[in-house]
Amino acid sequence: MKNFNRILEDYGVYGYSEISKPILASLITEEPVLLVGEHGTGKTLLAEKLALALGIRTDDANKEFIAYDASKALFEDVVGFPSPESLKKGELEYIESPLTIWNKRFILIDEISRAEPSMQNKWLEVIRSRRIMGKYIPNLQYIFAAMNPLGYLGVNPLDEALADRFFLIVNIPENFKDNDLKKIINSNETKELRQSGELIQLIKNIKNIAENLPEEHAAFIDDFIINFSKKANELGVSFSPRRAAMLKRALTVFFAIDIYEDNLSKKNITENLVKATQYSWNPYVTDDDPQIDKLKEAFYFATKKTTGETKSTIKNFEKYKNNNQRKKTRQNTATQTVNLSRGSTNASGGDEDGDLVSLLKIFGVGAELLTVGFYEMVVKGNSNWESKLEKKL
Repeated sequence: MKNFNRILEDYGVYGYSEISKPILASLITEEPVLLVGEHGTGKTLLAEKLALALGIRTDDANKEFIAYDASKALFEDVVGFPSPESLKKGELEYIESPLTIWNKRFILIDEISRAEPSMQNKWLEVIRSRRIMGKYIPNLQYIFAAMNPLGYLGVNPLDEALADRFFLIVNIPENFKDNDLKKIINSNETKELRQSGELIQLIKNIKNIAENLPEEHAAFIDDFIINFSKKANELGVSFSPRRAAMLKRALTVFFAIDIYEDNLSKKNITENLVKATQYSWNPYVTDDDPQIDKLKEAFYFATKKTTGETKSTIKNFEKYKNNNQRKKTRQNTATQTVNLSRGSTNASGGDEDGDLVSLLKIFGVGAELLTVGFYEMVVKGNSNWESKLEKKL
């Protein structure tokens, strides 16, 4: 049977081999995942193709997949309008449409970081408990969200509570290998795609292994998470019990994938610890201090306790830190650019006073030009006339 990356390529998704494991883990657990990547790196395409492969309807009046643009979608689009007939009975039901969420099995919350904080919070209930306005969404299995990295103009940091609801937060690769890029530019978009029995069977097989993970692996994972969580909290890094439970599920599935592929080596075990922890902790989607040094110290403590080896895992953490430092630098640069574009501020009143002065200047000088200026330049022929009001302002 094909591995998950080969199945992705069958559906025209290339260059995702490095992150195929967390994506597959999110399908197996049916937990929400957040994709963070540059524009044009295939985040929406991935969700659409996965829906097709899972046999989820994507293109008719009863479609079960939808990509909501969180920056534009009105809440009424998602929930629908209350049914007058149900209100007469003292009940609250909503009128469904192709846009509403009630019959959906797979949703993509796209551009979630471009939504205003108040609108981001409306998605919190969906991501956390598959409910909206307190009403359960009965068929919803898969929740993907996508955002550009912080630093893009118009991108808002996610609230920490919202970010903490995601099972995994996965950085999409920015640079594609030559072979993958060649496949992308030569892909056949007209190819008809149907449900993938191979993917459905793959998910079923790995899920069965995860539910029956050998006791020694389960105990190893528990020891690592307990040691990591304990040390992180001692250092002042909040690692919630919910996040610890998510990390347990992630590591369990990562181990199960390697067992299924007959590839659970010592190297892969340490890589699983690194990757699962990184995907569980991606502070670069929030506005909070990343505290990577403290995170690294907690990870060092936990890996030393459970594996006795730290060199390779800490090296991976340094690589992670360096790769993301550029994202943080770009975020700061973009913030400075926005501030500069607003112009200089008035010492007594700030930006609002500066805008008021500009407005007065435009209207005042315009009025002077139409009255005094017209008389001086047109009637009297004084070509040297200059606006005195403009000089004062």
